[in-house]
Amino acid sequence: MTSRDGDSPDRQRPQEDDGQRAAPRSSLEVSELRYRRLFETAKDGIILLDAGTGRITDVNPFVEELLGYPHDELLGKELWQIGPVRDIEASRAAMRQLQDHEYIRYDDLPLENRAKQRVQVEFVSNVYAVDGVRVIQCNVRDVTARKLAEESVRRLNDELVARVAEMTRRDEEMSRLNRMNDLLHA
Repeated sequence: MTSRDGDSPDRQRPQEDDGQRAAPRSSLEVSELRYRRLFETAKDGIILLDAGTGRITDVNPFVEELLGYPHDELLGKELWQIGPVRDIEASRAAMRQLQDHEYIRYDDLPLENRAKQRVQVEFVSNVYAVDGVRVIQCNVRDVTARKLAEESVRRLNDELVARVAEMTRRDEEMSRLNRMNDLLHA
C-alpha cells in the first residue's frame, strides 16, 4: 500500500530540485513526481480502486474535500461504505458492469458528503492494468453549481412560458373586447 505522498515505506520520494542535487533524477523518478503532482493538484476527484475487490487504494485531495472524509478513512473501503452511494445493490451491479465492460459513466449522480449535504457529480470509471494488476480509476467532477444553474434556468423558463401564456390570453381577451366595442359603436 502507498503512503499519502505515493511512496512505499522502503522507497524515498525524489527530492525537490534545490540546485544541490548530487545526481540527475532518472526518467522514472521524474515521471512519478509529475504524476504525483498531477494527481494531488487535479481540480476533479480521482479515486483508485482495486478492480478485484472494489476497495479504495488511493484518492486525491479533491475527493477528500468534496466528501469531507480524511484520506486514511477512505482507504480500504468500498464506495458504498463511505456514504456517497446509498443503494448498495445498485452499486454492486454497477461494479459488476464496470468489471465486465471496463467503462461506466454517470452524468448526474447525487452523492452525499460526510456533512449530509447533497453533491451532484459526473462519475466516469475506467478499468485498466498496471503491472498486470487490474485497477479502476474513477474521475469525479462536481457539477453541483451547473445543476443548480440549470434548475434556475428551467424555473425561469417555466415562469416566462407562463407569463407569455397569460399575455396571450389577455391579448385575446382584449381583441374580443375591442370587437365588442366596435359592434357597440356600429
